[in-house]
Amino acid sequence: MNLTKVERLLIVNQFKILENLYPDEAKYYAQQRKAVEYGYTLHYDVVFDALYNEMSQSDCQEVLDILSMYRALTFSYQALSNKKGIEEDNIRFEGFDGNEETSQYLYAKYFILDLERFDELTYGEKHPEFNSHAPKLRRYREMLAVWRSYTDNHNLNKEQIINILRM
Repeated sequence: MNLTKVERLLIVNQFKILENLYPDEAKYYAQQRKAVEYGYTLHYDVVFDALYNEMSQSDCQEVLDILSMYRALTFSYQALSNKKGIEEDNIRFEGFDGNEETSQYLYAKYFILDLERFDELTYGEKHPEFNSHAPKLRRYREMLAVWRSYTDNHNLNKEQIINILRM
C-alpha cells in the first residue's frame, strides 16, 4: 500500500488525537502513528488491519433485496388465513454465514440493527445474531429469482410463498 505524504500527515494527526483521547490505548496508537509517520510501509497492513474491504454497491443491494424478500415473506405469511403446509420457522431470515459470507453478514446486521430497518426480521429478539453458521447466499439467490418473477412480490399468496421456500 502506498500513501501520499498528505494522507500520511492526516493519519498521523488522527493517531496523535487518539493517543490523547484514549490514554489507556496511547501506546498502541503511538506505535501505529510511528509506522505511518516514518513511512514503514511493511507495517501499513497492521495499521489498517481493522478496516474491512469495501463492499460493492451491487453486493449491498443484493443484501437489501434479500431482506426485502424476507420482509415480503414475513408479512405475506402473517396475512394468510390458512398457513397449513408452511412452518413459521421456514419464513424466518436466518442471516448469513459469519465465516464465508462475512461482508453480507455484517451488512445485514448493520442495516437491521444499527440503522433500525427491517425491524420485523428481528422477530422480537432483543439481540438477534443473523449468523447462519452455514453458507446461505446461493440459496437466497435462487429464492430471489423466484420472488422477482412475481408481479406483486410484496403480497404473496400461499402457493408463491411455498415456491420461494422450495429453493
